[in-house]
Amino acid sequence: MGKDDGNRPGAAELTRRRMLQRLGIATGLAYAAPALLGLGSARASSSGGSSSGGRASRGGGSGRSSPRPRRQRPRARRPRPEIVVAAPSPAAIDLIAAQGYGLVVRDRLGLLDAEIARFTLPQNRTIEQARTEILQLVPSALVDPNHIYRTNELACGRDGCAAFGMIGWKEAPHACPVDITIGMVDTGVNTGHEALAGTALQRVSVVDPKRRPSSRTHGTAIAVLLAGRAASRTPGLLSGARLVAVDAFHSDARGQDAADVFDIARALDRIAASKARVVNLSFAGPANLVLERVVRALVERDVVLVAAAGNSGPRADPLYPAAYPGVVAVTAVDSRLRAYRRAAAGEHIDFAAPGVRVWAAASVRGGRFRSGTSYAAPFVSAALAAARAADPQATSREIVDRLAAGAMDLGRSGRDTTFGWGLVQAPAVCAMPPADILPAVEAQP
Repeated sequence: MGKDDGNRPGAAELTRRRMLQRLGIATGLAYAAPALLGLGSARASSSGGSSSGGRASRGGGSGRSSPRPRRQRPRARRPRPEIVVAAPSPAAIDLIAAQGYGLVVRDRLGLLDAEIARFTLPQNRTIEQARTEILQLVPSALVDPNHIYRTNELACGRDGCAAFGMIGWKEAPHACPVDITIGMVDTGVNTGHEALAGTALQRVSVVDPKRRPSSRTHGTAIAVLLAGRAASRTPGLLSGARLVAVDAFHSDARGQDAADVFDIARALDRIAASKARVVNLSFAGPANLVLERVVRALVERDVVLVAAAGNSGPRADPLYPAAYPGVVAVTAVDSRLRAYRRAAAGEHIDFAAPGVRVWAAASVRGGRFRSGTSYAAPFVSAALAAARAADPQATSREIVDRLAAGAMDLGRSGRDTTFGWGLVQAPAVCAMPPADILPAVEAQP
């Protein structure tokens, strides 16, 4: 690096900045988008009050004025705890409701051949007490808290697609066209976005109309990254794919996008009926019995589930569904192939993909820079979908193994807890000639 003259950047630094701009990568610190992933099921309600006493009266006389009463902010109303129950029959759900559990909503899960329901707890029950009581009534039921899951916040600029180049993917407007159906569970999607014009997109919602709708920011970005129109400002990886986008998220009391197990399970049930062969899950949260059983049912049907590892940090406990057996867990790296500092790590990590300061579609038009394992997962989903479309008879395990064999090894030799098998690479059907790959890594000091 050359020396700087005062505060002005030197020639080497200017060259570096121009190169980063050409590749669509912004300089500066990585932006950490809100992580759906690192949050547990319980969130404390904030409350507070003024701690200042009354002021002395400005009027005459020797007496002191009495202090003003403290003004306290109204406490946020804490929602009643909820559980989710999967039971073998409608009668079992009715039996549970008859014990004083507040039935919020119910539905049928074809994947499990079971009824699923959300219940509020009676005032005098804890979660563990409720679990014990319900299992005594219906021993075959699955009972767990109605956990909350959150999204995790390629890099395509106007002058190039650095993230495409990092994994050797055909650069837009020659994005890889494939004939396959991909599923995704996320927030709402703006079907009118310019990058989705003319795409084969089916939008489904499983959210109760009484709940406030989610924002369309995260879901739109993921949908465009997977299947956006090649000739747009934010081209997708698989411009010819059919996309089934299921909205399972609502806006919670704090205005944040959230999805509970009840809605996620129903969303995956809808996707199973759509015949999608690959499903992108750019969200994470705690382990849950109902979610685990639904995931297992899809894996047993030879559906590839790709999940963001989460943004809770490398020392945090594993997050789900990424950490469930059979799910392909994806972490994020930056343009220098360094691990995203907030990305989860562990034995379950399978692949790394671009996910730091990347160019993603905005909810209305155009795009913006975002970071997180959410945006790394679609790279792996697209690679698996393209490979699967090229060899429809191969099992999901065979397709994943082939992708692992072709990954760019990062970190320690072989599979490791930070990068898994390494940086995902485009399958042959979507790979660009080596001479055309943008030098997204080599060009940077």
